[in-house]
Amino acid sequence: MRKVLAVLLAGLFLILFFVAVTVNQVVDTASDPDVITGMIDDAEMYDYVYDNIIGSLVHDMVSKGIEIESGLGESAAPTVLTFDDPDAATLAITGFIETIIPREYVKSKIEEGMNGIVPYVRGDVDTFTLDLEVQARVRAVPAAARQVVADLDLTERVIEDLLIPQLDSYAGQISGQALGINLTDAEIESAARRIFAAEWLEGQLFGAIDEITPYFAGDADSFSVELQFGDRAVIIGQILKDKLVKQDTLYNLVFAQVVDPLIQQTVAQSTSVGFGISLTEAEVVESFEVIAPREWVQDQGEGVIDALIAYMVGQTDSLAYRVDLTDRKIAASTELEALALRKLESALDGIPDCGDPVAALGAAQDIGSQQLPRCIAGGQPMIDLALNTFAPVMIGQVVSFVEAQVPSEVSYSQADFEAQVGGSLESVDEIRKQIAEGFSFSDRDLVDMIATDSSLRAQADAERTLQTLADGFVFTEEDIIGDLDPVARQQLNDIRGYVGTGLSIRWALWILVLIPLAVIAFIGGNGWAGRLKWAGGVAAISALIVYGGIAAAWSFNDIAQEYLPDYGARVNSDFRADYPRLSDELESDELNVRFERLLDSWQQGWRNQTVPWIVAGAVAFAIGFALPRFGGNKGIRMGGGPAYTGSSPKPSSSGFAIPKDWGDAPEGEAEGEEPNVPDKPDPKPAGGSTA
Repeated sequence: MRKVLAVLLAGLFLILFFVAVTVNQVVDTASDPDVITGMIDDAEMYDYVYDNIIGSLVHDMVSKGIEIESGLGESAAPTVLTFDDPDAATLAITGFIETIIPREYVKSKIEEGMNGIVPYVRGDVDTFTLDLEVQARVRAVPAAARQVVADLDLTERVIEDLLIPQLDSYAGQISGQALGINLTDAEIESAARRIFAAEWLEGQLFGAIDEITPYFAGDADSFSVELQFGDRAVIIGQILKDKLVKQDTLYNLVFAQVVDPLIQQTVAQSTSVGFGISLTEAEVVESFEVIAPREWVQDQGEGVIDALIAYMVGQTDSLAYRVDLTDRKIAASTELEALALRKLESALDGIPDCGDPVAALGAAQDIGSQQLPRCIAGGQPMIDLALNTFAPVMIGQVVSFVEAQVPSEVSYSQADFEAQVGGSLESVDEIRKQIAEGFSFSDRDLVDMIATDSSLRAQADAERTLQTLADGFVFTEEDIIGDLDPVARQQLNDIRGYVGTGLSIRWALWILVLIPLAVIAFIGGNGWAGRLKWAGGVAAISALIVYGGIAAAWSFNDIAQEYLPDYGARVNSDFRADYPRLSDELESDELNVRFERLLDSWQQGWRNQTVPWIVAGAVAFAIGFALPRFGGNKGIRMGGGPAYTGSSPKPSSSGFAIPKDWGDAPEGEAEGEEPNVPDKPDPKPAGGSTA
């Protein structure tokens, strides 16, 4: 009966043992940082995040290009940097990320953080410090930046995808519309590479990085980045001047863009110089262009460009260039006189011959009155007479016209420039402002950028944030309790105390497990050998059952997953459109595999909680089995004196003896029980008296 009871208690012990093992594993997970870090290591999560997640994200960004808001003006569209070999670009960028934030660094800081925070929460320590060593990571930026720029050939990408399109746009506005200097695609590309040389770009970029890095690393109290573009504008001016070697370009600039429009503003559409002859506006401006010496035109063209560049770089506050036409007016007057005489001769050639003497007489009278003759009498001699008669008068008219309507000086002003760029002056002004002022960015600008508003408090908060970064990010218990009031702080400390107390008496859980095991041993075993065998056997068998049960249940879970949807991530269509490769990775089986490895690691720890019990139980059972053999062949008498029934002693009435084999006695002869001997009638005293 006792053994049956022991077996029943063993079943209850099995349930209690399973609960204790499970609770202990859960408590270990929450209180022992090695459990979580071990799970992460077993799942190789750091490698997965860096190689699969970050790699896929970077590849998606590189494949579709990187948008840069580079345009001037609100209407400018973003420029997209593209890479010819996305795989190589992805490798370069992920290498840059891992140089700045290595996976070993992330792993060490996570473990360091858990090893500091968890003991604090448990109440084992009252302080902890987690130094992220940000300064060391920041100091790695300059070298990493130079490497990634070289690996990506980034300056070439910037020139091709950003600077050449931008220069093409503004060349059309400034050189094309305003100056009449049109550049071909090849010339624009050549100009961009000359203006924004790779060495200059890299020098500006690396110079800015080298200036900013010490500030964020805490090695400097301030920084100031300044980029000046004045020397780039000078190169632009030289490129435009180089285009003036072509005569059509030179004359187009000086006359079509500068002189002609200004003359047209003062000269009438058509002006009569007498005798039915008129000079048109087009003929006037053409006369200036035809007789202008190339050297003079070259000087004026370069002067216009110099004035424009001086305005763009901020050397002058307004655009103005004066063209002296005094000498040109004299030459143009002579050209216009000859033109007028040619027109007069053509007109005379068109007059019909006189048909009779009366008509001839009238023609002579017309010439005498300074009028075109009604007919020509006598042929060429009369035409020559008319020319000689009219020429002085016409020349005087031409000279008077030129003097009155053609200016001696024209001014190419900012208003003329604005009219020629056709309403695009806003973007031109932005270019001028950036070229004239350059680009500057300092620690004060950074503070203003971070501050939520212009108030002193917001500025102070921003400065404090930047100072924290410069000093290095160190996380301590003060970051948790610093903003708590005394009551809340005390409540937190009380909770920590309760947690610490609870964990410190966790051993009581195993005491609760050992108590029923001891009861089973004493009920089921007859002697110490039997008790050891019962205790060890029940402990080992229960631990084996729990170990196998966990393994079997986990295997069943693996089978069930084949028929149930996986627990991988789900991404929406918009996210997939932007990040197709990352979406595939998140929805792939690999993510499930990593989660399963995490859980497998946890269940392995759960299952391994039983291993010490299996070993200890087996050892106890072995000792119980071997103890009789090492104790000798004779029984050991365990106390007790002679026992008597009536006046006759019985051999079996003495104290019990452990059998030679230290095995369990047959049921009914348990410890403290006498052997099953048939009762004998008590002898009655003589004489019927009672003893």
